[in-house]
Amino acid sequence: MEESKAPPEKIKVVDRRRFTDDGEPRQDVPPPQEAPADVGTPVPDVANPEEPAGGPTKPVGSGRQAGEPGARPPGPAQAAGRGTATPGGFLELVAMLAHQAELLLLGAEGFPAQPTEARRLIDYLGALEEKTKGNLTSEEAQVLSSIIFQLRTLFVQSTR
Repeated sequence: MEESKAPPEKIKVVDRRRFTDDGEPRQDVPPPQEAPADVGTPVPDVANPEEPAGGPTKPVGSGRQAGEPGARPPGPAQAAGRGTATPGGFLELVAMLAHQAELLLLGAEGFPAQPTEARRLIDYLGALEEKTKGNLTSEEAQVLSSIIFQLRTLFVQSTR
């Protein structure tokens, strides 16, 4: 077995921190660029347990319009995905918790319903609503309130 005598590769370390040790902004680092708003992100349809777990997704707001015959109201996870992205991803956090609670309430293929765990996530969302009262935009407050109401209603229906 031959050993190669190639010189080791040099590694270049680049300091990308935006602030100095004193907390002052560094002049040699450009400000971060904001990511584009992610509007219309596909959300899995967890309200349809026949759909395979990795199966097709539907974009938020697709399908029949509210009030049309046969229209189904949007699920909590889909309601959270509406609107524009907010700084810090508050609505994304709410959507993630709502989606997990919805999965735990309804179950999925090979995944049994766990209403006790779903209740815990619903309580987390309630605590989040209480602790952020007065600090949310009207859209964020409305979406959070609506999702909590929908999940609580779904919880009551699933435990009957």
